[in-house]
Amino acid sequence: MKILIVSCVDDNFGDNLIRICFEKLLCTVLKNLNVRSDQYEIAKMSLKLIDEELIASSDLIFFAGGGLFGLNYMRYFDYMDEITRLADEHGVPVVLSSMGVNNMNATPENEHVLSEMLARKCFRAVSVRENPDLFRRYAAGCDYEIIPVCDPAVWSKYIYHSHLSKLRRPGNETVIGINAVRGGLFGDNGKPWKLGDEMNYFNELKKLLDEAGIDYYFYTNGSFLDNNSLLYYAKENEIPPEKVILPKSTRELVETVYRFSSVAAIRMHSSIISYALDIPSVNLVWNDKIPFFYQNIHYPERAVQFDKWSAKYVFDTLAEIGHDDHYRTDKEYMMTLYDFLYATMAGFFPPESTSCEKYDFDRVRTELINHPVSLDEDYEELLIKVQKGEKHYLSRFVEMKKQDKEFRQLKKDNEKKSREIKKLTAELEKLNHMKVVRLRKKLGRLFRKISRLFKK
Repeated sequence: MKILIVSCVDDNFGDNLIRICFEKLLCTVLKNLNVRSDQYEIAKMSLKLIDEELIASSDLIFFAGGGLFGLNYMRYFDYMDEITRLADEHGVPVVLSSMGVNNMNATPENEHVLSEMLARKCFRAVSVRENPDLFRRYAAGCDYEIIPVCDPAVWSKYIYHSHLSKLRRPGNETVIGINAVRGGLFGDNGKPWKLGDEMNYFNELKKLLDEAGIDYYFYTNGSFLDNNSLLYYAKENEIPPEKVILPKSTRELVETVYRFSSVAAIRMHSSIISYALDIPSVNLVWNDKIPFFYQNIHYPERAVQFDKWSAKYVFDTLAEIGHDDHYRTDKEYMMTLYDFLYATMAGFFPPESTSCEKYDFDRVRTELINHPVSLDEDYEELLIKVQKGEKHYLSRFVEMKKQDKEFRQLKKDNEKKSREIKKLTAELEKLNHMKVVRLRKKLGRLFRKISRLFKK
């Protein structure tokens, strides 16, 4: 059986974490179902790099999760729509797992495309990590149930256990992780905040933490653009390099969050990783998906709505949650995704292979700990980051070449105009000189007439 996992592949490592955790859980489910490793093959495809041949050759397609559903500026839906259309044409079953919303932006005029996609015959099962009622509305009349589940990344602690066990965590000390993002993220999501506002927020929060004698670090989820914003802020405000953390892989992102006692998050997967590691967090709400996550974990007040965006509010909330000794992941919530995957995959194998008892939480945890993430993931992500860097560099290079060409043309135009101005100035001076000469002659004649009159 060839299983194709479709996910968003990016240098924002929160997106990659979804696929890594999903794949580990899926492999655990298959082992639980007595499916041997030689009975299945897992292939991977980036959401934005559609390969029709790969789709057609697959026996089952999983969307691994994330905020892909909606009609927002990122246009994830366009790729989902194309992939499921091709799956429908080639008769390949599709499962949406841990699907999330990303600022819907749907209107009565365009939302029909969402229902039309979900009505395709290829769909076998759908689970969502947030807002199940919205999905039920768009899937009305479909012959599958909408199942609420967790995000795969809530299993991060066990999936990266072998790496985390070698690190030191804060004991009774307080260490705050301050998450940074690109300045344009807020405007893109309808929030009137810019990079300058974010930098002011960082400065105010930093001042409050310094005054309280609390240690802190600034960090990103790995994105190039997030990194650039943080590096710019650090340079402009003389932040010591040792206080700035730029993860170079998903593993490093998880390890970074593991070092904090609490987190002031902006990217949602900073909050999800924090939750997975039993670390309390607060999150500025710039996207619809964030409050849904905090509702799911029963801490809705820690999703900070826009009218409360201030360093003081975040500082006070961090001070409160820093004393929450009972903050732990909910095992039942974590198992919702495993249960969904088990029930889904059981439907694709004969009864004799699914007669075993479903693993409980402790067994799933043990299986994940005993099968750690390969360091090959770091290598693949480094390649992705290099490719993304080359793409950014090429884009900037092309833009600068265009600007250079425009500058050289403007310089030529200016030189030409300067020559014309000099010529006109010379002509004007010549005319003025001629006028002065004529005027002098006229004045001379006038003075001579006046002199003659006085002599008479």
